[in-house]
Amino acid sequence: MGLEHLGVVVGDDVDDFSREHRAALTGQPFQSAANETNYWLFEDFTHVKFHQRSLRAAVEWQGRTFDGIHHVEDWVSQRLVTATGSNPLPR
Repeated sequence: MGLEHLGVVVGDDVDDFSREHRAALTGQPFQSAANETNYWLFEDFTHVKFHQRSLRAAVEWQGRTFDGIHHVEDWVSQRLVTATGSNPLPR
């Protein structure tokens, strides 16, 4: 697996940042009320994401405790499923 996205914390001025750079930004997903996010999508589907808060700050803003990032044990990659059924990519 490679780099999916790079995150940049903009801070409380994220709305002003979004308005100023609207022509360059390609999306604004709703992920949670704790963290406004905008992004720039590249042709290879990697992103640069611009966040209001860091991951730690967003978790703590919700009243939870952040104890680091943990990998999921026994993770299995997703399979591509289309309208015509399962279509796993060749390995």
